[in-house]
Amino acid sequence: MGLHLRRGTPFEAEYGASSAVQSGPRTFVSGLVSPDGDVASQAQRVFVDITSALAACGAFPADVVRTRIFYTNAGDLPTIGAAHRAAFGAVRPAATFVQVTRLPFGARVTVEAEALHAPAGARRREAAGAPNAAEYGYSGVVQVGDDVWLAGAMARRDNGTLVAPRDALAQAAYIARVVTERLDSCGATPADIVSTRHYTAVAYHDVSTFEGRRPVMAPGEPTSAGITVEGVGHPELALVLDMEAVVGAASRRRNLRTGRTYEVEHCYSRSVRVGDVVYVSGSTSVNLKEIVDWPYDAYHQALQTLGVICHTVAQQGLPVRDIVRTRSYVVGVENLAPGSDRGLAAEARALR
Repeated sequence: MGLHLRRGTPFEAEYGASSAVQSGPRTFVSGLVSPDGDVASQAQRVFVDITSALAACGAFPADVVRTRIFYTNAGDLPTIGAAHRAAFGAVRPAATFVQVTRLPFGARVTVEAEALHAPAGARRREAAGAPNAAEYGYSGVVQVGDDVWLAGAMARRDNGTLVAPRDALAQAAYIARVVTERLDSCGATPADIVSTRHYTAVAYHDVSTFEGRRPVMAPGEPTSAGITVEGVGHPELALVLDMEAVVGAASRRRNLRTGRTYEVEHCYSRSVRVGDVVYVSGSTSVNLKEIVDWPYDAYHQALQTLGVICHTVAQQGLPVRDIVRTRSYVVGVENLAPGSDRGLAAEARALR
């Protein structure tokens, strides 16, 4: 393990987290917030803090390959997008923008980042091909060597028009075609996908989009995380999907499952290892019988969930101390109250 950057923030103290972790050529920056002021000043300070965290780890904005931006007010998106563009200039990471109900400390925006210092001889390639890509300063796909990051894909054409408004299944099928085209431009196939996340707008929470996504899930059975969010940029858009792939992963990946029927039926794995990197699916306290353990108990659910993550990392042959990033989604404002999330805090400290 490389460098853990801690800035003495309340978040770090409570959760045993780091603002950034550097491991080899990779740097992971936590979701940072700056809750004071209007959204423009919050976004600007967050990007300044990201740049500072990268520098402390020996990385630069030019190394950033992926950003994820979570915001609470739909009307703030253009302002946040403009700040993203200003922060990175000619560098265009793969980005995903999603609206959530609430963020820590009442912030209106949080941004996380991943950077990769290109190995000798590896070329960085960026391609736009995404709605608002030029306006918000991001790329539809970023490739460094064999590693590929895909921006959040949605059912929106490059000219801004929507595809199959309000039809979640048709949107998912369209997104799968977009993803396949982006992979093809990098010399990769769906069998090379190692990690996926699909963010579904709450209005479409009860609609299954798996059959539409099947073409990009079935070939490689990557990790998967499905998260219900407030929105994905337009009320008639149902979901946004982002992914990572490794060219050639199809022939050298190691997939592990827990034995849950749901994993088999939805063509995903609990973890995937390619080389020295392990990708882990979004995990919950659902047991092998598809029953939620510790219902309505955020503390014990958190302990069990993180235990599942630690177990699959160990099964892949890595020690728990090699975990470099966790990301938690909490349902219900009441579970953010002091003490209700102590399970996350206790387990995070145990990982250190």
